[in-house]
Amino acid sequence: MNAVIVGDDKQLPNVVSQEEEKAFRAIQDFYHIEDAYNTATHSFLQSCVEVFKDAPVTLLREHYRCHPQIIEFCNQRFYNGELVAMTKNNAEKNVLKVVRTPKGNHARGHFNQREIDVITNEVLPEYINQGSIGIITPYRLQAEEINKTIGKDIASTVHKYQGRECDTIIMSMVDNSPTEFSDDANLLNVAISRAKTHLCIVTNGNEMPQDSILGQLIGYVQYNNFEVTESALHSVFDLLYKQYTAERLAYESSHPAVSENLSENLLYDTLNNAITELGLTNIEVLCHYPLSRLINDNSLLNEEEKAFVESPFSHVDFLIYNSLTKQPLQTIEVDGWHFHKDNEVQQNRDRIKNQALEKYNMRPHRILTTDTTNVETIKQILQRYEYAR
Repeated sequence: MNAVIVGDDKQLPNVVSQEEEKAFRAIQDFYHIEDAYNTATHSFLQSCVEVFKDAPVTLLREHYRCHPQIIEFCNQRFYNGELVAMTKNNAEKNVLKVVRTPKGNHARGHFNQREIDVITNEVLPEYINQGSIGIITPYRLQAEEINKTIGKDIASTVHKYQGRECDTIIMSMVDNSPTEFSDDANLLNVAISRAKTHLCIVTNGNEMPQDSILGQLIGYVQYNNFEVTESALHSVFDLLYKQYTAERLAYESSHPAVSENLSENLLYDTLNNAITELGLTNIEVLCHYPLSRLINDNSLLNEEEKAFVESPFSHVDFLIYNSLTKQPLQTIEVDGWHFHKDNEVQQNRDRIKNQALEKYNMRPHRILTTDTTNVETIKQILQRYEYAR
């Protein structure tokens, strides 16, 4: 019998769940099966290489998918320079590109809103009408959030992109610094080699470890004289990160505080700047306005909402009102990611506050501290309301 087995042990192996691995190991221990047959640690190709030690092994050296300058990184880093690119280099521009977000710990677990904002506002418009576009990320949550934002099923994990290709591949690396998972050689080899003509890496602007594969990829892009650019999308909340200690201290020394929370002070100043730039007359902002004063007729509220509104501790973070007529116009809340996303008690308070204010057409606009928030984005929020027209 003859067999030809084709594969690439430099790409992603089969994905095995913890339950499957536990079952495989139990079977292996019970039947005394050699490690070469362990499905949890070996692909079929790897098992065959270990079992059939005398079988000839041939490297398929010719590569037909990627632009030579894309595949050459993989060639040198993962294949010891043994590949031969059969595509042509016609000195195209922007074959490789890196876009770095501002410094800061923008990732929240396996999710990075800042990278999504950069991809949506700065990266995708550059590749419109240049063929097919795919967005690759190490994490399923990031892919889901990208698709939700764009409104199109365009992003997926590296594992799901194995075997696929696009003219342009955008990589969203998510992590604040490369991790063992996101900097895995097999994972990055697959991600990079999905791109046919253009590859754009969106990553954090923090200092990159030079011994990481991602750091070496950025160095490769620079060495080949392609663009490594800094994103222009900054947020007032960037000052919350330790990377901006000097800037934060300078801000605090020159701006009077309206709140004990720096995030609220930052947004207060940004709201006032946006109101000034829009030329809104008689529109002012109050911080920490009590709900009991905002809702003085509680006849529309249920018992739970009444108790919440009447509490002396209940307030809206910001109330925008007409200083001439004293009419309340809009409420805004600042939500810290961990405090509001990981705290069930706070989530319940937010729910009650939303319900109560909605009954009086004052449902708060919630701004996460992970959002890209600046004068321009606040102006867009204000302009949605009648008083800003």
